[in-house]
Amino acid sequence: MRLIAILCWLFSFALHANTLNSKLHGHTELNYEYSIANVSSPQDIPASAWQRVEGGQINLGLGTSPVWLKFAIVNNTATQQDLFLFNAFVHIDKLTLYHKERSKLFTQRELGDSVPIKTRYLKDADQIFKLSLAPNQKQEYYIKAQTAGVMKLNLSLWQQDKYIEQKARFNLIMGLILGVMFASSLILSVLFFITKKQTFALAAVFNICVWLLFAWLLGYVYRYISDQGFWLVHTVVPALTIFVLIPLNILTERLLGLHSLAKPLVACLRITLGISVALVLISPLLSYTLALTVAVVFALFHILVLLFVTGIRAQKRDTKAQLLVVCILPLLITMLYKGALIFSYSIFFSQLMVLFGISYLISCITLTLIAISQYIQQRDIKVSQQQKRLAEAEANEAIQSETIRLQEQHQEELESKIQERTFELEVTLRELQEKNLELEELNTLDSLTGLRNRRHFDKKITMEFRRSRREQTPLAVVMLDIDHFKPINDEYGHLAGDEAIKYVAASIKGALRRPSDIACRYGGEEFALILPNTDAEGAKLVSETIRKSIAKHAIKTSSGDVKLTISAGIFSHIADASLDPNQYTDWADKALYLAKQQGRNRVCFANSTQSSNDTEEL
Repeated sequence: MRLIAILCWLFSFALHANTLNSKLHGHTELNYEYSIANVSSPQDIPASAWQRVEGGQINLGLGTSPVWLKFAIVNNTATQQDLFLFNAFVHIDKLTLYHKERSKLFTQRELGDSVPIKTRYLKDADQIFKLSLAPNQKQEYYIKAQTAGVMKLNLSLWQQDKYIEQKARFNLIMGLILGVMFASSLILSVLFFITKKQTFALAAVFNICVWLLFAWLLGYVYRYISDQGFWLVHTVVPALTIFVLIPLNILTERLLGLHSLAKPLVACLRITLGISVALVLISPLLSYTLALTVAVVFALFHILVLLFVTGIRAQKRDTKAQLLVVCILPLLITMLYKGALIFSYSIFFSQLMVLFGISYLISCITLTLIAISQYIQQRDIKVSQQQKRLAEAEANEAIQSETIRLQEQHQEELESKIQERTFELEVTLRELQEKNLELEELNTLDSLTGLRNRRHFDKKITMEFRRSRREQTPLAVVMLDIDHFKPINDEYGHLAGDEAIKYVAASIKGALRRPSDIACRYGGEEFALILPNTDAEGAKLVSETIRKSIAKHAIKTSSGDVKLTISAGIFSHIADASLDPNQYTDWADKALYLAKQQGRNRVCFANSTQSSNDTEEL
């Protein structure tokens, strides 16, 4: 039974051999058999699993399973045949060619997007195997095809010089098409930088995306950009397929003015636009197979939405809508072709490339013309409005000239009066400024002592706090209070109390040596000092000087001699984010309270890192 199966297999293979009875002129389609099998050797595939292919092409759609091909070529001529085995569909990740000798397989060459282009016989994006057959020789071949995208194979045998000649013509046509598309993108970009109109920018983005898509379809992206990183194409192409319609969607709404005419159509476009943006963002996270399927299906839906919206406006004789229909229809043709590839419909690749190029070219040129005509129309409207305003200006010029003549008669009188009034106003303003400065100065002074008041203290402590934090210098606040001041008022009278307060204020003034030190009457018999760039020891020296000066002599008042003492609390610290200006006053006040508790006539200081119970005496 095994022998019978082997004989049947050999008979079938011989029956399907590609026979060359004379020198090949031009090209011929390759007849072969294929089988979908994830095996390491085609000899492991049963004979019943092989399927016959006539005409050289199959389209198995999306899939990740390897496909094995087998075919034989018989050279019945008396000359050596040097041929190219050409796969017209360039987007296969890997093609491995084997030849069979004495029942053994030998790897001849590898091609595909995952193989660097420098390893190929021809440094081109096309997938070409060079075959050499001696006279009257039969050679058996196998090909293993692997791809994460569309498994479309379109194999043919070419005479070498005929292939090069045909490829040169093809590249010339495609180069012209791509050149015109790129030129239109460049023109739109230049117009955008000149006019700053977003319409040109959106149209340029659309043209560039279409140019990239077509270059990818032709294999030029693989050849010139990413021959060693085909994963980049797998990542970018699905997103680009969806993204190319985003600027066209925005342009459709703007060019047709739908926001003021048809809000349901605007909602339809914006919902589709939002879904497109979301799919562009998530497509790199999906597998290439799923991302490409979603991209093609949704792009086809997006195109149909654009056709629906523009078609409704085109029925109302909107010229721009009619041109947009002309722009969108070629995109529909190309997207239908991509859908046919994905869903396994067999379409010959090479014959449609020129049609695709023309379709993309029509879309790009049409959109370029629409953008330019839109700008010209807006410019004409603007020029018309300017001419209208100019005519109105000329009509008013006669009236204005008469008015100007009358105004000139009174101009000198008005100027003299204005100069007089201006001089008077300047004098008045200077007087007001002087009065305001005097009032502002009085508002910050205590009328009894001549020291600064509480209002000035609150303002100044905030300013010095910020300076301390900025310059990282210590800031000290001292709170002083006259001891037993109420009995002095009760025994000697309020007049003597006022004289005592003025005496203490004078003593404080005499103890401050630096212009930056500030003494304020905080309230009643309480005083506050702000000592910038002063640590606790420096504040202590100042406070002790004041205390000793007051305690040394009795005050002579109209009611008799009065013996005074004061208590003081100090807080010094470098300002940081953990403090605020009010805490300086609070901690100094707590230190003052401690000085009172400990018997008065003394100076104490506080530390912000301690609790209120840890306030220390100097």
